[in-house]
Amino acid sequence: MTQKKTAQPNGTRRARSRNNTERKRTEEASRRRMHELGERFKELTCLRRLSNLLQNPSISVDEILQGTTALLRPAWQYPITACARIILDGREFATENFRETPWRQSCDIVVHGERSGNVEVCYLDERPESDEGPFLKEERILINTIAERLGRVVERMRAEEALRESERRFRTLSEASFEGIAIHRKGTMLEANQALAAMFGYELSEAIRMHVLDFVAPESRDAVLQSIVSKSREPFEFTGLRKDGTTFPVEVCGRPIPYQGKMVTVAALRDLTERKQAEEALEKAREELEARVERQMERGNPYGLTFRELTVLHLVAAGKADKEIGVELSISTLTASKHLANILSKMGAASRTEAGVRALREGLLD
Repeated sequence: MTQKKTAQPNGTRRARSRNNTERKRTEEASRRRMHELGERFKELTCLRRLSNLLQNPSISVDEILQGTTALLRPAWQYPITACARIILDGREFATENFRETPWRQSCDIVVHGERSGNVEVCYLDERPESDEGPFLKEERILINTIAERLGRVVERMRAEEALRESERRFRTLSEASFEGIAIHRKGTMLEANQALAAMFGYELSEAIRMHVLDFVAPESRDAVLQSIVSKSREPFEFTGLRKDGTTFPVEVCGRPIPYQGKMVTVAALRDLTERKQAEEALEKAREELEARVERQMERGNPYGLTFRELTVLHLVAAGKADKEIGVELSISTLTASKHLANILSKMGAASRTEAGVRALREGLLD
């Protein structure tokens, strides 16, 4: 006997259909969430690897840009058909498969407020429409973030290179200078040139480990310290102290400058020993000359020459030019010329040579 199948109620069939539909929706939602999580993971991986790239202290700008293009392609939704390019200041860094297509997402690289290039990702063939053409809104955030970070790192690296170049130029100039050059911060030496080390009798390696006051004789330390504290820009003199304990006159002039990210003072120092010796010799010669002129004035002269004119006449007879006379008597060349003109007029001489010869012949000069 044949057994008949029991017919299922319509309500049971509809319930099973609803369950199947709900299960499919759940599975589809789960697949979408997993896909989205996978995309976010790729984006975060890209940013993490970019951070690692930027933290390399020995890497160049070109290496950063080329390395970044390699990170872009796998971070996008369709990496198989993706390609990337970065342009900075006219230089191009691209994946091997790069070509421009209509399916393009890009962002400008801004350096110091100016557009210097851009980051772009293209798909080589058409892909389904999404938030921005075939691109996700999260990919827009990612490419913007990458472009902004590249702009910042280029600014920083260029500033560091400019600073290094400035320091190289300073080092070259300071080593070529005959003056002693020192860079200090609140009296602590940071840099010095060979001329400064030699001036004070130290090796350069010794000089840059010292304090400014170590180069100053005790009697001048208060004045030098006051100049450091007040950040004076006026040149002044102090007594320098050499390594062997001897002292000598020094002139110093300082200026504040930015150096390695901080404000420091660069000072130029000049050994005044030779100048002081020359000034002392000149003063001694002047005193001797004036003593001779005073003796002549006591005897009188037939031309009515003044003390200064008689002094000038002594130097004229010695063959001195107007400029040399001015230097020796601490007067201007013009004043020396006027005195000479008065001498020639009073003596009735046609030239300085005649005036000098007559003064010697007539016993006007000792």
